[in-house]
Amino acid sequence: MVSFGIGMAPVEPLSKVMETAQLAESLGFNHFVHADQRFAGEKDVFVTLAADALATKRIELGPCVSDPYSRIPAMIAVAIASLDELSAGRALLTLGAGGSGFRQMHIHREKVNTALRETILMTQSLLRGETVDFEGDLFSLSDANLNFDTRPDIPILLASRSPRNLELAGELADGAVIASYAAKEQLTFAIEHVVRGAAKAQRSLDDLRLVSWVYTSISEDGTKAVENVRPFVTQALINTSPNTYPTIFEGFDDGLADFLLKCKEAGPAGLEEAYADRRHLTDQVIKRFSVAGTAEDCIQKIEEIVSMGINEIWLRCFSAPRSEIEHEKVIVPFAEQVMPHFTT
Repeated sequence: MVSFGIGMAPVEPLSKVMETAQLAESLGFNHFVHADQRFAGEKDVFVTLAADALATKRIELGPCVSDPYSRIPAMIAVAIASLDELSAGRALLTLGAGGSGFRQMHIHREKVNTALRETILMTQSLLRGETVDFEGDLFSLSDANLNFDTRPDIPILLASRSPRNLELAGELADGAVIASYAAKEQLTFAIEHVVRGAAKAQRSLDDLRLVSWVYTSISEDGTKAVENVRPFVTQALINTSPNTYPTIFEGFDDGLADFLLKCKEAGPAGLEEAYADRRHLTDQVIKRFSVAGTAEDCIQKIEEIVSMGINEIWLRCFSAPRSEIEHEKVIVPFAEQVMPHFTT
């Protein structure tokens, strides 16, 4: 059986976000996560998750993703343990490299793999109730103890498209959230790196959760659904390491990678150029990196993901291009038309 979750940026009024959490729970979704972002209208993620916890009874809750730059590791541990208590054991933590608001806050992201490794290690120790002395390359703790009862096995997942970070997920985390890869070619590449990391710790995929995090839109007009996810897929591809391009773009025009590199180097103007492009970023490219189209299109793509051994799928839902609102326009038809194919 496949487990489904919902991801959203909390930009709507908190009362509406809570209603969406309740709706997701009533429709049979098992996970409800929020982007830990800022300065584009997003509410604080842990305040929002606390509101969700009070509005729901069953659904698993957490950030996707929190990063160790805008929230230092020890405070991430405090926040997720507090959420777990409030939600009666329903919290999960998804970590990632982050980036939202870094320019405004003058944060310089450096040594991402090291930062995430140190965050996982410190958070795991704090959640086990240990008194932590830790001297890392980026972060340190001395005589630190949460000093309240915590659940030691709160899941810590790592979301990434990066080979090194996917390996780190396999080595240290409880699972990997494979971000925006939605086709066999990409998922094979990602899972191979998770397996490589797991082998370092003498673990296997059986020891880990594998989650597919996919940009999603559903409509009777399949072309419209593709346009709804296009801006977000485009941004994700520009932000993906160019080292992965030969693998994840296999079968597409050789000029696609060069075009994206040019757009990346041009900054915001280049991103807008990529949004408007249809010669390189065809509908087929966008569909390879999303679950977008008619109900039948979505079923076929979910079947492809599931065939890779992934049985958790989190939907980042979009009801219109560049829109972070009205998630119910995607959640409801997806639950009614797609989920029964995988949950009954």
